[in-house]
Formats: sequence, C-alpha cells, structure tokens
Amino acid sequence: VVLSPNGQSIAMGSLDMAVRVWDTETGRLLRMLQAHSDSVYSVAFAPDGRSLLSGSLDKTLKLWDLSVMGTASACRMTLQGHWDYVLSVGFSPNGRWIVSGSKDKTVQFWDVRAAQSALVLHGHQNSVISVSHSPRTNHLVTGAGDFCARIWQMSYGA
Repeated sequence: VVLSPNGQSIAMGSLDMAVRVWDTETGRLLRMLQAHSDSVYSVAFAPDGRSLLSGSLDKTLKLWDLSVMGTASACRMTLQGHWDYVLSVGFSPNGRWIVSGSKDKTVQFWDVRAAQSALVLHGHQNSVISVSHSPRTNHLVTGAGDFCARIWQMSYGA
C-alpha cells in the first residue's frame, strides 16, 4: 500500500492480480488496474503522482498512466527481466529511474524512457523484499531475507 505524493489517493496491490486506487477523503474507488497474471505485491507512485508502478509474482513490473480518467486500465509499459517474483518497487527521486527488488536476489534499475533494464545490483543472499530511495541524497536502501540492509550510493543522471 502507498499514499500518493499529494496525499489525495491510496494505491494497493492485491492477491486477485489487481491494483486499486482510492480517494483518501471519500474512500471511493477511483481506478481498478488489471493486467498482471499473478498477485501484486508492491506499488509505488512516481514523484509527480501521475504514474503508478506495480510489481507482481508474475515476474513483471507495470507502469500505469493515472492521467487516464475513470477506472480504465492504462498500462503504459510492462518491464520484464527478473527471473523470479518482483517483491518491491520504487522510483528514483527525479522519477527517471525505476528500481525493483526480487526473489531472484537482485535489484534492477530500469530506464523509464528506454523501457529497459539498465543496471542489475547483486549482493543480497536472499529475496530482496524492500527498496527505498532517499529523497535528498543519492542513496538507495534495500532489505532482504538474508537479514541484511544494504545502502547503495547511486548517481541519478538526467
């Protein structure tokens, strides 16, 4: 579950393969996004709040365009490259990069503009279950089933 940057909506992935977005003030369902073929374990809003990212047990990430009105699915792109479940997702502070953690023990960086993996980080000995970017520095923190948290120094170019 994740709160949008402006605090006006909440997004949540679920075992029924859908991503739901609700209005925080009214509790009304705004969108139900469906395109995954297995449970959705992680969601993240882009820093500008106009896109939503989801990671699934189907081993994919999906980038959703939230500017499309209504409850229609608006899958802008599907990213494939992990060979096991995608358990955690996030955006770089500038919104240019997507990061994902997987049961395959890797962290992948995806170029949003090119829609492809640009970097794979190795170092964890078990599933990467959480990823978090610092909003003020170039640090990425990852947590895994190996009982380790790792701090990575990143360079987020334009």
